[in-house]
This record gives sequence, structure tokens and C-alpha cells, in this order.
Amino acid sequence: MSIKRNLFYFGLLCISCTCFGQGVTESNYSNKFAIALNGSTLGGGLEIARNLSQHFNLRLRGNILSIKDFVQEIEVDDANLNVTADTRFLEFDLSLEYLPFKSSSFKIIGGAAHFSDGKTKALATYDGTLEYGEIILGPEEIGDLELTLDYNGFAPYLGLGFGRAVPKNKFGVSFEAGSFYLPEPKVDITATGMLAPTANQAVSLQEDIRDYRWFPFLNLRLSVRI
Repeated sequence: MSIKRNLFYFGLLCISCTCFGQGVTESNYSNKFAIALNGSTLGGGLEIARNLSQHFNLRLRGNILSIKDFVQEIEVDDANLNVTADTRFLEFDLSLEYLPFKSSSFKIIGGAAHFSDGKTKALATYDGTLEYGEIILGPEEIGDLELTLDYNGFAPYLGLGFGRAVPKNKFGVSFEAGSFYLPEPKVDITATGMLAPTANQAVSLQEDIRDYRWFPFLNLRLSVRI
């Protein structure tokens, strides 16, 4: 009887130690915060995350992308059509991260973003001349054209990835791939010279691209638990 009693007490002790160890581990991980640096197709950004449970993390993130004076030269009839583009995206999003498996960092992310500055501008100028018989038209007569796309507004987000927003260790690395469904773009065209009638095509162009609203998002993230 004493041997059975001792084995019973030993078993209770092992169970108690195991439950206590799991409780300490979970308590050390749950309800923690993390800050992170993001490098993505939306440029760079900062993020703060909070662990809600073993399976859920809440994230608040901001990203900014700015490209200025991107020049592309297109040869047309022995002259150059110079296209200068500027792009700027300022985005904030709130998302929930769901990790379905305890032993894996695979995650599903869903949320919503607000693009407060989502504009792309392209200016096209012709630096050569056009000849019609004895008539020679220079750049001033030909004119220039400026196209503006505005994606300001709210955008839902869905993505998949690996790595916890609030890492179990002090530091963590994660990756995700998803897509924002951008608001319907607003198109504006201004033109001068012979290109001036092109400005009337803004409404038609907006109708043509109204369905091109998926913005692919790839993100590499370095986080620190605090």
C-alpha cells in the first residue's frame, strides 16, 4: 500500500509541476506587447501589437511609401516621350491575427486600412518635334499631359503568414503576404496644347480601371516584445 500511495503522490506532484510550468509559460506570453519595424510593398512602417490570447494578436500599423521623380523615357518617332512619376501612400491599419495551431506560427490576418494619402501622378512631355508637311510643331505646341490617380479611403485587408506579432521570445521575425482591396480610384487628367482634348477621357479611363483595386502586400517584419 505504501508503494502505491507513494506512486500516487509522485504522480500528483508531476501533474502539479507540469500545470504550474505551463501556467508560467502562458502567463509570460499572454497580454504582452510588441513593437515592430516593417519593410513591405507599402514602403516602411511601424507597428504595435498586443497578445490577446494564445491564438489571437491585435495589431495597429502605419506604413508610408514615397517615390519621387521616377523618370521613364519612351522613344517615339526618333524623339523621347519623358514620363515623370510620383507616388505616395500613407496608410494606417488595424488587424487581428489568428494562429490556429499551438505548435506553429502560421497565421491568418484580417483587418481594415485607411489610405489618407494614396496618390500617383504621371507627367508626360514630348521633347522632340512633329512635322506635318511644312508645319513643324515643337514641345510647346504639342503640349504635355498629367494623369493623377487617387486611392484615398478605407480598404479591407486579408493575408496569410508565418511568425507571431508578439513573439514568444524577446525578438521575432515574421513574414506575410496578402492584399488590400483599395477604394475605387478617382482619375484626373490635365493636358495642354494639342493634347488638351485628352483631358475629356478622364471619366472613360476611370470606368476602365475601376476594377483594378487589389494591391498586393508583402511584408517582412522584425519585432521586439516589451
